[in-house]
Amino acid sequence: MIPEPGNTNLNFVDFVILLGVVQGIMLFITSLFRKGRKEKFKAALFFLLTCIILEIFLNRTGYMYFTIQLVDFSEPFQFAIPPLIYLLVLSIDPQVELKKWGWHFVPLVIYTLFFIPFYLAPTEYKAEIYYYVHHMVEWKTTGHYELLHKLGEIRRFQMFFWYFQMIIYLVLSFQKLVYFYQNPKAGISKLEVNWWFVFNIIISVLIVVTLVVKMTYVRDFGDHIIASFLTGIIYCSSLTELLRPTAMHQPITKPEESGEELPKTSTSGIKEEKKIEIQLKLQALMEDKKLFTDSLISVGKLAKLVGEPAYVVSQVINEKMDASFYDWIAQYRVEEAKRLMTDPKTSQYTVEQIAEEVGYNSKSAFNKAFKKFAGQTPSEFRTNSISEN
Repeated sequence: MIPEPGNTNLNFVDFVILLGVVQGIMLFITSLFRKGRKEKFKAALFFLLTCIILEIFLNRTGYMYFTIQLVDFSEPFQFAIPPLIYLLVLSIDPQVELKKWGWHFVPLVIYTLFFIPFYLAPTEYKAEIYYYVHHMVEWKTTGHYELLHKLGEIRRFQMFFWYFQMIIYLVLSFQKLVYFYQNPKAGISKLEVNWWFVFNIIISVLIVVTLVVKMTYVRDFGDHIIASFLTGIIYCSSLTELLRPTAMHQPITKPEESGEELPKTSTSGIKEEKKIEIQLKLQALMEDKKLFTDSLISVGKLAKLVGEPAYVVSQVINEKMDASFYDWIAQYRVEEAKRLMTDPKTSQYTVEQIAEEVGYNSKSAFNKAFKKFAGQTPSEFRTNSISEN
């Protein structure tokens, strides 16, 4: 039961929830000062979850009566959590370009605008409605708040909107995580993929828990269960942050098999004739067998095919091709893409199909490479080719 006005109550469960608030603030600050878009999304997620937990803590302990202007302050925040989780899953791949990501937060903006009258409501209204909700005592205020009453009727359906939004984003997140499992590549941490897979399962359970709580408990009397669950998520997140310096950065594939650049070492001990021999073998693999179309092509694979150490192959590419491994492969892919777009048999392929044909799993990565080496986007190249013919 929520304490009467002027009274407070702090039990063991509340203390655990309070520790979750403190831990959430620490996670928010830590992520906020780290570089990268993923860290900023993560900071936002921790901040919003912490706000929701804090509001429930204030409600349960009676401290909300001393900060009555904060009544329901975190209600709109729930609409930012689903898109933030999805954007964090997308950000696992550092090569993914998040264009127009702001559109994901349109529901948050709309509901926040709708909620402004409640943010600006008089203290008398907030105190009376808060007491009424938690103690089920008849309405006492002498003020006239017909507009707020009518808007309050709409608020009854906000949880249904949130369930619908959450399910959509969970489906999208799981699809992307499965894609990461099926298409491992450099720069993607296996443990990070595993963590976000578990995280999404936990959020799925949270939906069920929230639904059961809302159906079982009248008013908001069961919110401590939700807060405890969210606190558990904060604690688990803290554990993963402790693992970040080591395990969380382990890639799905081994460095020599992922296409990552190997440390540059001297090849001065290798004769020039040997370098040329390796160069010719590498060019043959690209031009005759078109190994660049393999999306998982790597220095390690090429090294096995030419029968030389990976570091030697990497250095030959750097020295003889005058390019990094990635740029060297990208040049072949771009040239092949040009051929496909001008070949009558394949000229009707979409940009996505062309990207897949030449070895790219990401349309944005293909566009970026094409612009770099062709000086224009694939669409522009196709348009110019048609006009010239």
